[in-house]
Amino acid sequence: MKAYFFRLPAAERESILREYERQYGKAAREYADATIPKWASGHTKMSGTVAERLFNLLPPRMPLPDKYRLTETLWKHHGPSSKKVLRIGLDVSGEEVANAFLEHVSAVVKTFEIPWQLEARFRWLSAGDVAVKQQLLNHLTSAEVELAAEGIRAQTPVMLAHMRSESGSMTGRMAQVIKIGKHELEILVDRGTSGASIEDPRSAGYAPGTNGQSFNWGCLVWLLIVAVIVFALLQD
Repeated sequence: MKAYFFRLPAAERESILREYERQYGKAAREYADATIPKWASGHTKMSGTVAERLFNLLPPRMPLPDKYRLTETLWKHHGPSSKKVLRIGLDVSGEEVANAFLEHVSAVVKTFEIPWQLEARFRWLSAGDVAVKQQLLNHLTSAEVELAAEGIRAQTPVMLAHMRSESGSMTGRMAQVIKIGKHELEILVDRGTSGASIEDPRSAGYAPGTNGQSFNWGCLVWLLIVAVIVFALLQD
């Protein structure tokens, strides 16, 4: 919040300081005027009392987009997290895979109990306005969903196309880890299953390979072929 305050345009900061003077007196305003450069540079530490007084004046004057950005930052630190495996067969579409994960993320977000630190900051950002507080909460949910959809829809079709192709016919299963905020999902394409289901990593029944991908036997075959060719050329 200090960084946000110090980045405010002069006119906006002046408006806040006028209100600060009205509430706490001319001497407090003069001290703030003289000390702001030192606070901003870090040479002088802002006292807790001054910080609380100044920053309580910010939310009513803060545009909603700025509140959204601050809320997202808070969410990254205090929001829910999850680590799951999404096992899918070759009979599903990218959209079905995306929907399966979106349902999972939505359930995690909806059942999440906001910690007191985040609740206090929501109250502060909304400045007592219940409607604004609900908008902030709704924005968090929609932001999670949009990020999930983007990652899933980008990765899944590529993996399915490879597994369905001739070159991927010798690959038994393939995995890719997607991290979205504090959520980690390992998409596991498995020829031995159908549909899409969310599993706990411990019950998924396999050991993940390096870089989130299982061992590819097709690649081994090609490496052996190349090795034989190189050996034959060297013998000539």
